[in-house]
Amino acid sequence: MSKREVDIRRKVADIQKIKVEALKKTEEMKYSAQHDLEKISHDIMKTKDLGTEVKTRLTSEITDLKNEIERKYAELKSGVADKTT
Repeated sequence: MSKREVDIRRKVADIQKIKVEALKKTEEMKYSAQHDLEKISHDIMKTKDLGTEVKTRLTSEITDLKNEIERKYAELKSGVADKTT
């Protein structure tokens, strides 16, 4: 192989490593956000100062946030995968 081919292969390998790291970071961020929302949701349910209607509304908003996290995670994941293929 020529020196140019070796350089290109090395750069492609570097890109793949970056892709894997980006996917890992994206997944870590997703799980961190989900964990935080679960903790908030649990704290809301334990709180006695809030009425049923408020708890229901907050739970609904948390569910919406969870769905948005899943959607954005899927977008990021596909975006990272698309950029290196």
